Amino acid sequence: MKQRIFTVTCCISVLTLALAATASAQSTDSGNVKTTGNSVYVIASGAVVPAAGASLTRNNNGVFATISSSGLTPGHVITFWWVIYNNPEFCAATSCAPPDLNNPAVNGALQYGGGTIADPGGRVNFSGYLAVGDNTGFYLNPMFPNMPNPSPGIVSAKKAQIHLALRSHGFPNVDPAIFQQQLTSFPGGCSVAAPPCATLQAAPFFP
Repeated sequence: MKQRIFTVTCCISVLTLALAATASAQSTDSGNVKTTGNSVYVIASGAVVPAAGASLTRNNNGVFATISSSGLTPGHVITFWWVIYNNPEFCAATSCAPPDLNNPAVNGALQYGGGTIADPGGRVNFSGYLAVGDNTGFYLNPMFPNMPNPSPGIVSAKKAQIHLALRSHGFPNVDPAIFQQQLTSFPGGCSVAAPPCATLQAAPFFP
């Protein structure tokens, strides 16, 4: 079966943002670029994923992210999601969690970042840019009916808590239409996936 891989393409402005990045801390009100790195964690256990890492670069116009991870099932369809908590001070804990998306005060968003298939070593790599106010690919999770609709996207790139999440949709379905859904949507293929779909790993970034 021919596998079509959906990845995020970065425009020239994104490359400029990345090249200008510096790891030194900046004021959240500054127009300067701020880059931070973090480990990738197994959501179920909190364990650090070996041979994995993520970074987030912010300026006032948007964010550029990379995530490279391992420990996934080879051949599984994996999607990348931006989990955005615009007002993290209203989350139940310092590190926001998915149930906080159901709190309207948090003004959260869940947005698609890309899809691919885990390689024979169980690895995936994603990168992408998300501009302030861009709510392309947002998903209103029915588990959280109080999520803002339409999604706000990122309101302030310097003040939002942003988690980079990786979700498994099982092996590619033989039906090309379902396979495309697996690659491009949060519930894609989940009604027939074995094992069930699950958001497995994440890298959190704090303001």
